Amino acid sequence: MIHTSKRPTPRCFYIITLSLFMSSLYITLSFGGLLPSIFVTTSKVYEEIYDADTLDFLIIGDWGNAGVGKDLKHGPQANVSKAMEYVANKHDSKFIVNVGDNFYKRSAKDYQGILSVNDSKWEEIWLKVYNSTNLRRLTWYSIAGNHDWYTNVTAQIDYSLTVNSRFFFPSLFYVRSTLFGKDLKLKAIWIHIDTNIFYYDVDSIVEIKMEGLKSNLLNFGMHTQQAVEEKFKWIEQSLIDNQDADYIFVIGHHPLIGICSQVNHMPRLLELLKVYYVSAYFSGHNHVLEYKAPTKASPVAFFISGAGCKTGFGCDGKDWGMPRGAYGL
Repeated sequence: MIHTSKRPTPRCFYIITLSLFMSSLYITLSFGGLLPSIFVTTSKVYEEIYDADTLDFLIIGDWGNAGVGKDLKHGPQANVSKAMEYVANKHDSKFIVNVGDNFYKRSAKDYQGILSVNDSKWEEIWLKVYNSTNLRRLTWYSIAGNHDWYTNVTAQIDYSLTVNSRFFFPSLFYVRSTLFGKDLKLKAIWIHIDTNIFYYDVDSIVEIKMEGLKSNLLNFGMHTQQAVEEKFKWIEQSLIDNQDADYIFVIGHHPLIGICSQVNHMPRLLELLKVYYVSAYFSGHNHVLEYKAPTKASPVAFFISGAGCKTGFGCDGKDWGMPRGAYGL
């Protein structure tokens, strides 16, 4: 089903604030005015209400590498955490959007991702690092990146469901609805998706370091064309069902800016966002902060926030990119 009528453009969409703090660059957005199988998509919508005229939130990705020794307190991830605390306090941020790559390999003896709900990385990389007064109160609405698939991605969902729901990750694909503004008349829809199924062609994965990702996609049947079609059908139906929202945001790990959007099935995802007038797409993967503005040809604003603990190269076609070597959110 194709939706052709244009959803009204919100009167006030976004305000971007760029600042440097403790060698960390951050972006803030302000707006005016036991579960079935984790691989089964459902029509359930998680509802939230915020008694506030504006809705401010933090976006972070590719953050899970606290390092060792003094880096636990002074490394890039720790400095970004300090910037997050500063922004959350100043703007009364309501939650954190986590765009994936939550747990990295920290040393030659370490491993990518996590192994279980009891993995020490939960304490060392998440709880101990983001432990300031304001950050401790915020929910992390999370998705998985490719590094999370290298070992036991289901353990992150199990942790959310059985140990700590503040790391909110009920399924690989889920929808949230947020009411805010005067008399709660503004509605934002958040569609959280796993883009690994769209980004990777398992037959083309030959690197030994990616063998875990490949084997997990194969074992869970996420590599088949049927699985791809089912997920795209769910995304499109979620977009159709929520065309009455003032804002529709889609959150995926892999970016959709310029050449970065032309990988495997990602162009098809990009087209869906345009057809249904998605307000913005938030991603990570590339270890940068980048932004591409809406145009007449594409009503979607694209954000990459993948510099939570690493820096790297971005995507061609951006309208703005962070200075090389900066970390942030």
